[in-house]
Amino acid sequence: MSLLACFLVIPAFASAPLPADSLALSPLAEFLAPAPAATKVPVPPVADADSLLSYTYVEVGAARNDVDSFDENVDTYYLRASLNLLKLFYVFGEYSNQSTDFANTDTNLLTLGGGAHLGVLPSLDVYAELGAMFSDVSSDANDLDGSEVGYRLAGGVRYLLLEWSGGGLELDGALGTMDLDNRLGSDDNPTFWGFGARAHFIKFLSVGLAYEKIEDDDQILGGVRWSF
Repeated sequence: MSLLACFLVIPAFASAPLPADSLALSPLAEFLAPAPAATKVPVPPVADADSLLSYTYVEVGAARNDVDSFDENVDTYYLRASLNLLKLFYVFGEYSNQSTDFANTDTNLLTLGGGAHLGVLPSLDVYAELGAMFSDVSSDANDLDGSEVGYRLAGGVRYLLLEWSGGGLELDGALGTMDLDNRLGSDDNPTFWGFGARAHFIKFLSVGLAYEKIEDDDQILGGVRWSF
């Protein structure tokens, strides 16, 4: 072929565009193309884990209060029931009978109220509750005899320290105040705090022991609880 023919043929081939599909499918294009970004699958937010600590239960127990102001013990027997609502709230009712040798005094006390609890961890709850108190006091002392209405406000923590099959060991602490005239104690408007431990068995049965400091008075409580 003559030199002139080469000059005429080569530009014709060079100016002809290659099909787009052939470029995309070429091995060189596949090698140079950036790797596709990994598809990000949206991860839904993790909901708060359900608490392992029940707020639906029935409990019976007894307490002894060493009252500082008249140097006598007050013996108490109580029944408490609680019902959990909407995984966050609960309502409760408690009846107790208190008696002491001081002026032959006997008190029937009813507390009705509600509260809220929040599971910080599956084994750790914080809670707060408010109850209305209704007392009926029978006493040889005229200044104690009669009926009164008051309130009790408290907050605290519950922590399941150890777990085993069907239960575990729970620790708890509380802080609060109450206002009730003619109550069997050193003060009608005391601040109180306390702590305790509870052993849970076979999923629904537990026994607990607690100590409370109610202003200047010391109280020890023990109870058996059926949880649902």
